[in-house]
Amino acid sequence: MKRFFGVCLTLIFILIASGCGSRATSNKYVDFRKTVPMPTTTKRPNDEHTLKVAIASVLLPQDTVTSYRTIADYLGRKLKRPVMIIRKNSYAEIALLLLNGGADMAFFSSGGYANYSEVKGIELLASQQRMGLPYYQGYLLVTADSDIHSIEDLRNKTVAFTDPLSYSGHTFLVKELIKRGHTPENFLGRYIYTESHDASFKALINRVVDAAPVSRIVYDRARISDPDIDEKLRIIAISPPAGIGPVVAGKTLTAAEKATLRKSLLSLHNDPEMKKALGRLSIDRYVEPREELFEPIRKMVLDNGGQP
Repeated sequence: MKRFFGVCLTLIFILIASGCGSRATSNKYVDFRKTVPMPTTTKRPNDEHTLKVAIASVLLPQDTVTSYRTIADYLGRKLKRPVMIIRKNSYAEIALLLLNGGADMAFFSSGGYANYSEVKGIELLASQQRMGLPYYQGYLLVTADSDIHSIEDLRNKTVAFTDPLSYSGHTFLVKELIKRGHTPENFLGRYIYTESHDASFKALINRVVDAAPVSRIVYDRARISDPDIDEKLRIIAISPPAGIGPVVAGKTLTAAEKATLRKSLLSLHNDPEMKKALGRLSIDRYVEPREELFEPIRKMVLDNGGQP
């Protein structure tokens, strides 16, 4: 009964989200090099002093939000500023906030940063280290009993993407299709954007879709909660490694504030409470960012004609 209820909920979600399934990939991409003035809004008296920290729901189950909130509050104390968390459904919305002053900093994505790292107004402060490594990979997953054994077998199948700017949840699979002379529009039977790695994973588990590219982090977390997951799913492709978990600053922060945030992030693991928050996120620590680790994503974007 619980499984039936879970499938019904997933189907309802997919039906709501399916409006984006037939849209071209480029429809969800926004070129922020072409900015327009934002309309004037009424600010609350404390808005300018509040540290506005953006997080995309693509990353998160609710317990993850709580841990990032703990870290954001710590960073706010270092700057002596109260913190406001801003949650958005897509990486494009996060980039827009950073570029138009709606957010001061963001826990961003690898794909989001690689796409807009050359746009003035977004600066990399630090990136994550997980399991001793400063990079991660994406997995293309299918169910264990699926007749899909390679990317070529995805013809006319249904795929759950996460976000058009997600490296592990979108870009790497699109690149693999293009290398074979295909696009999602002319090769897949249908595709949807779930706006969350966890939602894509659940859509596959509940057999709403035939395949899903997701972050390895999601798969490893599922292994912990379900030791039998390897018997339920198969990995049919793995992305090249890329930098993980960039923390970025927007144009509203001063050079001194950016320096304080960078120093605080790099020493975060030395604080006992912050170490616990990092542990809940499966993050070892934040490290000095290495731009070359994001270069594979930039190259994919360029090879895709400037689109994710």
